Amino acid sequence: MKKLLDKLNYKRQCWLAVGIVLFCFILAGLTGWNKASNVGWVLAGLLFIVHPLVPESIKWRYAGDEKRMARDARIAGAVVILVGLITKFGV
Repeated sequence: MKKLLDKLNYKRQCWLAVGIVLFCFILAGLTGWNKASNVGWVLAGLLFIVHPLVPESIKWRYAGDEKRMARDARIAGAVVILVGLITKFGV
């Protein structure tokens, strides 16, 4: 698992998160289980909490402070999870 996460860069991780959310929206549409779309948002947020990444283009703002970069990526992941928990997506 660690080796798989090492191959992820920010762009790939974003596409993976979008893929997870889209898959869960399609699953919700096909099965009628509306909570599947919320589960997709939660999984996408967990991805950024477990493996925090920031884009290469803004790393200069952090001046090499890896802890702040990871903290901010985890905060963004928590916001995505919060959106998934409090929003009701109707399918």
